[in-house]
Amino acid sequence: MADAAQTRQRILDSALELFTERGFAGTSVADLAGRLGTSKAALYHHFRSKNEILAALLDAPTRRFDELVTQAPELTAEQLLGRVVDLTAELSAMAGMLDGDPSVQAAQRERLLDRSRDINEALTAALVPPPGDADARLRAHAAYAAAKHGTLAAVTDLGTAELSPVTRAALVSAALRALHPAG
Repeated sequence: MADAAQTRQRILDSALELFTERGFAGTSVADLAGRLGTSKAALYHHFRSKNEILAALLDAPTRRFDELVTQAPELTAEQLLGRVVDLTAELSAMAGMLDGDPSVQAAQRERLLDRSRDINEALTAALVPPPGDADARLRAHAAYAAAKHGTLAAVTDLGTAELSPVTRAALVSAALRALHPAG
C-alpha cells in the first residue's frame, strides 16, 4: 500500500513540475508518463484523467489550510500568522501554476475560490478576539493579507520558497503590526 501512495505522490510531483513548466493544457498524459518513465496505462491505474491529477494537486493545499483552520483556536495570533507564512511559502509553486495558466483557472476556479473564501474567513475570524468589532475584523483581514500576500511577494522577489528565519520573522512581524497597530 505504501508503494501505491509513493507512486501517486511521484505522479503528483512530476505533474506539478510539468504543469508549471508547460501549463496544464500544454501537458499531456503521455508527457507525464514520459517524465516518469512509465506508461499511460500505469498512470491511469492511479488517476482516471489529467483533470483528476489536477484536482488532487489542488486539494493538497486546501487540506493543509483546513488543518490550520482546525488548529487555529488553540494558536496565538503570532503562531497562526507564522503558520500562514510557512504554508504560503511551501505552496507557492502551486500558486505560480495557478496564476500563470488560464486552463487551470478555468478548470478549477470556482471550486478554489469558494474554498479559499471559506478558509480566509475562518482564519481571519480566529484573529479577532471576542467581542470582535468592525475595526478588529478589518485589522484581522489586513494581518492575514500581510502574512499571505507578503509571503508570495517575498518568494517572488527572492526566487525561492525557502524563507530565511529573518525574512519569516519580518513577515510575521508585519502581519502582527497590522493586527495590533501602535497607538
